[in-house]
Order: sequence, then structure tokens, then C-alpha cells
Amino acid sequence: MSTKPKNTNLKPVTRRDRIHQLQKQRKMTRLAWILAVLVVGGLVAFTFWPRSQATATPPAPGSPVLPTKALGEIGLDKSIGDENAPVVVVEYGDFQCPACQYFFQTAVKQLKNEYIQTGKVRFVFRQFAFLGDESQWAAEASECANEQGRFWDYYDKLYQEQNGENVGIFGKDNLKRFAVEIKLDTAGFNQCLDSGRYTEKVKQETLEGQEAGVRGTPSVFVNGQYIEKGSSYPVLRAAVDAVLGK
Repeated sequence: MSTKPKNTNLKPVTRRDRIHQLQKQRKMTRLAWILAVLVVGGLVAFTFWPRSQATATPPAPGSPVLPTKALGEIGLDKSIGDENAPVVVVEYGDFQCPACQYFFQTAVKQLKNEYIQTGKVRFVFRQFAFLGDESQWAAEASECANEQGRFWDYYDKLYQEQNGENVGIFGKDNLKRFAVEIKLDTAGFNQCLDSGRYTEKVKQETLEGQEAGVRGTPSVFVNGQYIEKGSSYPVLRAAVDAVLGK
């Protein structure tokens, strides 16, 4: 019976070798975990970053591209403040847009206190419903509230209730409930919303915004001039003050 000769060239594995190998394995495991965390973190950031900001390609600054009628007689529609105010601030917004909600919570409230209530600014809202069906329905509902002279109450309510895109928050049943909660004529409001009376108006305003170069929300104009980063109140205030000659 023959036997296989032993390989005398193999070096014995020492305790030091085993420790070195274990340390190497631990290092590779740590690197794998770090890579996994970075990948998952990137996916989460991409998922939850406000789409209106991530996809926004604003018109070139320095170009007065706002349609003339947005500053003329139609500009009085959905506006607050002195109609003869020297400064007209126009927001193109989408009620599902998280950045628009933040603009409402910060810049709009400050603008009201500092400029609108003092007669220096007229603030105009223009529909730019581009984030899905619920954006369109919410915009139409706000027009139905406007029909009753209550646009700004409903504007406030929509931004207070906003919580996600196309997840049912601005389904028609909820939009009708909001009308009840702010004490609109609900029969008239419901008939208006169900009839689609303002479907084309919302689409037309959105189209006008696109033709003006609006690609994301909120887009802010001061006296027809697009203001880059105008949703930031310090930037907006500086633009308004420049027109007022401060």
C-alpha cells in the first residue's frame, strides 16, 4: 500500500498569522458596513428630497419673463394687499410642494407683516400644479374657495394639511372636508369641485408659468422680474427693498 508524500513546504500557521487574518477580516467588514450605510443614506436622501427643488430649473435671472397679464387686471385674481402697491410679488406654487409649504410658513408670513399690511406690496398667487392629480384637484378646490371670496383661508388650510404627495391628503373627500372646517358654503363648493369648473383655468395658469420659464416651485417674481432663490425671505426682502429704493 502506497502513501501520499507529505508537502514539507507548507509553513505552519502561527498565532500571529491568525490574529493578522482576523484583523483583516474585521477591517473588510467595517468597510462593507460603511459602504452600505452610505448607499442607503444616499437612497433615502434621494427619495425624500423635495421633488420641486430637485427638479427645478429656474428661468435665467435678469430676464423679466412674467406674462404681462399676471401684473395687469388678471393679477388681481388671488391677490392680497393694496392693488396700487408699488411692488407686486407673484408666487407660482403647487399645494403639494414641500418647499412651497415652507415658503408659506416663513417668507409669506413675514411678507404680510412687513410689506403687505403696510400697503407696500401686493402678493399674487398663480397655480403651477405639476406634481400629480392631487395638485390639480387642490388647485381647483382653491379656485372654488376663491369663488366665495375665501381663497386665502383655503390657501392657508391646504398648506397646513399638506403631508406627502399623491397619498390621498388632497383627495376630493378631504378637500370637501376642509371647506366644511373653514365654514365655506359647502353645497356650492362641492358642486364647483365636482363639476370641474376650474380645471382649464388651473391648466392655463400652469401653462403660462411654463411659458414664463417656471420649472419648479415656488418660483417668485418681483414686478415681473424672476428672483433667483426668491423663496428665501432675506433674498425676497432685498429684492422688494431694491424696488422701493431703500
